[in-house]
Amino acid sequence: MPVFIVSRVDIPEPQALARYMADAPATVEAYGGRYIVRSNQVEPLEGDTTCDRVVVLEFPDGERARAWYHSPEYRPLRDLRQQNASASILLVQ
Repeated sequence: MPVFIVSRVDIPEPQALARYMADAPATVEAYGGRYIVRSNQVEPLEGDTTCDRVVVLEFPDGERARAWYHSPEYRPLRDLRQQNASASILLVQ
């Protein structure tokens, strides 16, 4: 059954994440994932939920989603994102 990774991201300096945005898609695809949503057009409809960007990834299963997130290919990009943005990331099954 497909699972989703939902990320709410605040990016103070978008140019600092140019490499992340260029290189991350190949790592997602390598683990059988795909982008469903990548957008900075976010409109809160309820609650106090604001962020600069929302990303939704789909993976075939939780095992592959976790393998991607902890993979050696993604790790340096994850470190780069963590140094230059704040995020809430959820695995939704």
